[in-house]
Amino acid sequence: MPTTNQLFRLLNEMVFILVGALLLWVGLFGRYLFNPRSAGWFVLTAALVLWGLRTWFGAPRFKMRGERAAMRIGGGSLAVAGLLLLALAWAPFRWAGLLLAAAGGIFVVRGLVTAAIMARSS
Repeated sequence: MPTTNQLFRLLNEMVFILVGALLLWVGLFGRYLFNPRSAGWFVLTAALVLWGLRTWFGAPRFKMRGERAAMRIGGGSLAVAGLLLLALAWAPFRWAGLLLAAAGGIFVVRGLVTAAIMARSS
């Protein structure tokens, strides 16, 4: 029987799947209007990268193997997606949709893989 902690983490992964699907949709259909060179964008991407690195390196060694793998996947995906979104500041405008879609795809795959790992380990 799953605990409330596991159910909350599963709900968290569903949120990442939805955010990833939204980014994927925005990137593929070109429905974006923002300035990737603004200070707010740099703060957002730096927060994503730092949060991802903190999660990656903060994965406890004494927890179950599946839980540690889920934390590593989550941290790595946040860091890579943050770097992709940071790259928007220097990439040509024609690549913006591709970079947004790639970040969304990373979040969708992260949500699916981590949810599968947590469902298998419960």
